Amino acid sequence: MDWQGDWIAQRVGRPELAPLDADDIDELAALLNEERFPAGTTIFKVGEAPTRIGIVRSGAVELSCMLNGRRVVVQILRPGDVVGDIGLFLRMTAPYDGVALDDTVILTVDSLHFHRLLEERPRLARRWLVSISSRLVSYQSRLFELLAGGLEAQIASVLIRRAERGVVKLSQSNLAELVGGRRTSVNRVLKRFEEQELVRLRYGQVEIIDEAGLAEVAGL
Repeated sequence: MDWQGDWIAQRVGRPELAPLDADDIDELAALLNEERFPAGTTIFKVGEAPTRIGIVRSGAVELSCMLNGRRVVVQILRPGDVVGDIGLFLRMTAPYDGVALDDTVILTVDSLHFHRLLEERPRLARRWLVSISSRLVSYQSRLFELLAGGLEAQIASVLIRRAERGVVKLSQSNLAELVGGRRTSVNRVLKRFEEQELVRLRYGQVEIIDEAGLAEVAGL
């Protein structure tokens, strides 16, 4: 599992802000378990008490809950994202359901070993603090997306904030769930953006052509 430890050291948190030694990585790697979830599998449900922390190794996990009678997507986790640790620290139950959007692999560490590891390895504890801080910034951005205004502004905001090298790897269904709109409505907006030469649509992804124009639509 050493290679998994090396991967976590590069992907979780901000390595440049909280570097790890080889011993830290080896200790973490020795505790990792690999769990596989086919697409559509419910990984955990609202109200469940976490018993382990999870790091998405591959695939994607949708976090969602019911608000005012409708399902709201809180976040979509990608490789390198962590889930369960905050619930363990605060002794809280899960505030949302976690469902595998794709065939997903999650690296897990049980709660007892995880707490002991952070107590014994201050560099790992610092890295986890950085990781949690980074996620709080991500959740803040998600809140801005939800408060962006009309559907066009929300979609534009989601596209800008989730782009990696100018490309957003989200299906139109996922995008509709993130903004709480119908897929047909989201499709119309994306087509309009494409006609305005703001984006280029591809299967399962959106390429941003005019980020400044898209930011103006989003009100950023």
